[in-house]
Amino acid sequence: MKRQIIFGFSPVFLSILLTAIACAQGLYIETTRSGSSADKDRMYYMPKMFKSVDGDGSSISILRFDRETIYHLDPEKKTYTEITFAEMKAMVEGAHSMGEEMMAKRMASLPPDQQAKMKEMMKKLSTPSGATHEVVATGEHRAINGYVCEKYVVKTNGKESEIVWASKQVAGYEAMKRDMEGFLDRMSGILGRKEALGGWFRQIDGFPIETDSYGTVHTVTKIDRRSIPASEFEVPGGYTREKNHMPGKTGSGE
Repeated sequence: MKRQIIFGFSPVFLSILLTAIACAQGLYIETTRSGSSADKDRMYYMPKMFKSVDGDGSSISILRFDRETIYHLDPEKKTYTEITFAEMKAMVEGAHSMGEEMMAKRMASLPPDQQAKMKEMMKKLSTPSGATHEVVATGEHRAINGYVCEKYVVKTNGKESEIVWASKQVAGYEAMKRDMEGFLDRMSGILGRKEALGGWFRQIDGFPIETDSYGTVHTVTKIDRRSIPASEFEVPGGYTREKNHMPGKTGSGE
């Protein structure tokens, strides 16, 4: 029995094509910033991998969540740095340890009454700020660059801090958001924060097409869903690695 042919393509070919489209889980995004004359910022995403390029191309950051490593590139100097999550944690803990050691020496040199005052001040500084974030879905909608968006107002300690216009029409964003939330969770742990970073970001239902943060407006002008080659998330050939300096040490981190 002959298989049905549709417009010259067999069902097997169409199945493979549809599978390939479904597996194209990457996103390419261009964004403008208010008050900036630079070209558009660019971001590339594939599962567990992010890359951002400043508008003028002067700075590039690559996050490889699969490797737990962050790279920062300087295209002009052809140099880069890389740091693993474990190295970041060691740096934070090292800085904290050095701070405690210096403070202990300082405290020992003070009279008893001043030591008591210093301890009270340090207690206040170590107490979480208690900043609260409230996200209000206004129900107001408008189209931005072809995407229907809903307006969200973010309030920090009761005062308006961000206005976000988010769209549910961006296919593939849920996977990207999960990866970003995973990254924020890891950074929260490394920094020793009780409250998770990006708390309000998690409450936005949809892709942020336009964000007004304290007067600076970021607007997404282009979103392409496509498969991005893994080479895009690697340090290009010809770049020289610079050293990472950790508290109390010098070294390359290699």
